[in-house]
Amino acid sequence: MKFCPLFSGSSGNSIFVSSEGAKILIDAGMPGKKITEAIEQINENPSQLNGIFVTHEHGDHIKGVGIMSRKFDIPI
Repeated sequence: MKFCPLFSGSSGNSIFVSSEGAKILIDAGMPGKKITEAIEQINENPSQLNGIFVTHEHGDHIKGVGIMSRKFDIPI
């Protein structure tokens, strides 16, 4: 299992979690470009995400959800 906090704080939150069977993004509170870059920095491919889990609808948790979902065809 891989658990990588990408961003944490009032400006944005996002966590990457993977196991043998799935790769999930928990929250997407930064712009899609920044999230994509952060995922690539941990040697993962954002197009291989199986889903985005949103903990709640505050801006610092959802800012990049739409663009990530549309760009990489990821279910929310």
